Amino acid sequence: MNRHVDQDSLIEGLKARQRNTLWPDAMVNSSSVDALLLKGSPKATKVQRVGIAIWGLTFVCFGVVFESIAFEKGEAFFIFFGILWLALGIRIFLNALKRKQSSEHHDSEGI
Repeated sequence: MNRHVDQDSLIEGLKARQRNTLWPDAMVNSSSVDALLLKGSPKATKVQRVGIAIWGLTFVCFGVVFESIAFEKGEAFFIFFGILWLALGIRIFLNALKRKQSSEHHDSEGI
């Protein structure tokens, strides 16, 4: 009897972990990743910070490529598009550097 209950709880746990592949749950997970990238989080783990930094640097590289194309061809479209990519990449990269403020910092401000 106990083995049957353990098996049922295992199956329910697996189903719960796989729910995020369906539409409503995938949308919720996607929006939380977007918020992490665009707003940053002082509670992000080291792995998340590294991932955010890599995404930011990727967008910065896209911006540099478009700016170099703009420099060669002299077209305003590439200048504008490159600036947008650079701004997005810098914003995302800086979000990777967000840290929790230490409690000592908060204590000294209140004095």
